Amino acid sequence: MKRLIVAVVLVCIGGVAASAAEMSGSGQNMFVPKILESFQLPNGTMANRTLLNGFMTSDDPASPLALTSMTCSGVTIVDKEGARLSGGGTCDSVDKDGDVAFLWWKSKGTAGKWGFLGGTGKWEDVEGGGTYELNAYVWADGRFGNNWKGTWTMK
Repeated sequence: MKRLIVAVVLVCIGGVAASAAEMSGSGQNMFVPKILESFQLPNGTMANRTLLNGFMTSDDPASPLALTSMTCSGVTIVDKEGARLSGGGTCDSVDKDGDVAFLWWKSKGTAGKWGFLGGTGKWEDVEGGGTYELNAYVWADGRFGNNWKGTWTMK
């Protein structure tokens, strides 16, 4: 009986371990920003509350992040000339299967960090994140792109 219980426990533990998928990826995301509100801070910098609509690409077309839509919101602090100093906020991303991933982001200058907060379906217990940096795609009307990379575990 003890052997049977041990065997069942080992199978269950093995099943749990096998269901977690370690993944990594890289790619680009593109955004169309809409500044909802701007206000001056006491030190003379400006805070821009912004809504960002866009999408994410992946260098690996099989990645679950490939061609996901993204909507982000947050605040970016800019200097008097408009250069980005810092910022932070959250995003939701909807993948091709209709599952939603919730993410956070934090920037310093034109680079930053991001991470998963969870989600629905395959993203429910996801953990991990990565980094991003502004890429060469910046248009005069404000549209821009980031290069991203990261690692995560899907359970």
